[in-house]
Amino acid sequence: MDSSQVAVINPLFYAAYPIDLAFTTKPPGDKKRGGLATVDAAGNVVFRANKSSWGGFTQLRDASGHTILTVQDKFWSWHSRWQAFAGESTEAKDLLFSIKRSSAWKIHDEWFVFLAVNTKEENCDFKIVGSYSKKNYTIFKGDSSFVVAQLTKQHELKMTLKHAFGASISANCDYSFVAALITIFHEIDATRNVATWNATARNASRNAAARNSAMMGSTGGPASF
Repeated sequence: MDSSQVAVINPLFYAAYPIDLAFTTKPPGDKKRGGLATVDAAGNVVFRANKSSWGGFTQLRDASGHTILTVQDKFWSWHSRWQAFAGESTEAKDLLFSIKRSSAWKIHDEWFVFLAVNTKEENCDFKIVGSYSKKNYTIFKGDSSFVVAQLTKQHELKMTLKHAFGASISANCDYSFVAALITIFHEIDATRNVATWNATARNASRNAAARNSAMMGSTGGPASF
């Protein structure tokens, strides 16, 4: 395998030419909603993320429904580490790769990916820079300038997709690996959005309680009849 070839999960998901994919929770002609779907140029769903309602993990499944990997966050991780395992496993022996922030103190998004065989983690196998919320992540191979994939706010497919963004993937690169990374970032973003919504709701509740208390105080308490 030459330096430009990238096969992390399965060499079956790897093309000898550049490909464009789209990512959406509302793929065309599909009634399954909620999970992030990966759509190819023909409009076919090639991968779908399925979040467990109880296990704290998310599975990436291929078009036939076969689980190709399982991702989950590592609790109490200082660098927001996530791990990806082969198939439905979450055991250490089946670890494929892990991803973490380059620094716990950095505000901007920069992530390092380490393959399972890279146990010392002295140098990353892949580096991701940009912003997922703005859909402009770039995935590099290690510290090189070789671009594995580029996320774009607008997809390049010749079709109309709702709430979709795209990824342009270089030739000879494992597009299931790219889909797995995007699945992880989608889950991180969803968790962040829920936390923001909950904080907003709590603040609104406290403000309403404070206003009610102030009104009670100004009127001397509730009216008596």
